[in-house]
Amino acid sequence: MSRSKRSNGIPLYVDYQGKRIVSGVLGRDGVFRKRVELRQKLLVMNAYGIDEQNFRELNAFGCKGIELTERDTGRKYFIDFDTFKAKAVPRQIGKFGLRYYLPLRYWQTLEPAAAGGAE
Repeated sequence: MSRSKRSNGIPLYVDYQGKRIVSGVLGRDGVFRKRVELRQKLLVMNAYGIDEQNFRELNAFGCKGIELTERDTGRKYFIDFDTFKAKAVPRQIGKFGLRYYLPLRYWQTLEPAAAGGAE
C-alpha cells in the first residue's frame, strides 16, 4: 500500500500521540491532499490547520496548492499555496504544536465527492 501511495506522490508525516502517521500526500501535480474531520476544525476561526513541519516541507517541495476533503461531509476545499502562505495564521493550541490556520472563507469550495452518500 505504501508503494502505491508513493507512486501517486510523496506522503508527509506528523507525530501524533507518540506515533508517526501520514498526514496527507503531495501529488505529482504539486497539490497536497489531506483528509480532515469536522471535529478537527478550529471553530473560532472556521479553519483547519496544517502542521508546521508539513508547512515547511510543502514550501521546500514547491507545493502549488492544498486540497482538503472533509471525511464527514465529502466537501472539498482548495487554495493555492502562495495564498495560503500569505494569509495563514500561525497558532499553537492545546497539546498540538504550531499549526498554520486559514479560515475557509479564503478557500474555493469544490464539488463534493459522489452524491450517493450518507443521507
